[in-house]
Amino acid sequence: MVLEQDIQEKLQAHRAAKAEKTTSKDVVIEKEELEELKSLQQESDQIIVAFGQVAIQELSIKAQRASVEAALDAVKQKEAELAKKLSDKYGQGTLDIESGKFSSKQWYFGIFRDIYI
Repeated sequence: MVLEQDIQEKLQAHRAAKAEKTTSKDVVIEKEELEELKSLQQESDQIIVAFGQVAIQELSIKAQRASVEAALDAVKQKEAELAKKLSDKYGQGTLDIESGKFSSKQWYFGIFRDIYI
């Protein structure tokens, strides 16, 4: 029993000595170091805010892109409808948008012939 008690006392003494070594002491750092840390923290905060703004702008750009793509699809659809309407009315051919001249190709005796309207 004496041996067990001796071991317990030594163990407690060891733990107490270890606790003293690991106990932190409050130390006040220099003002310049503290200011430098605060400055770095502010810079970091500004960068985080900038990233947030960029993310919001990206969402806005994606929404704009989707809107423009939808408008382009609508224009392409109208263009296809008008092309069909003109083709049904004037036949196959080409149209000079500047002059309004339509050049039709008609099939005569196995060859195409240009006809200008």
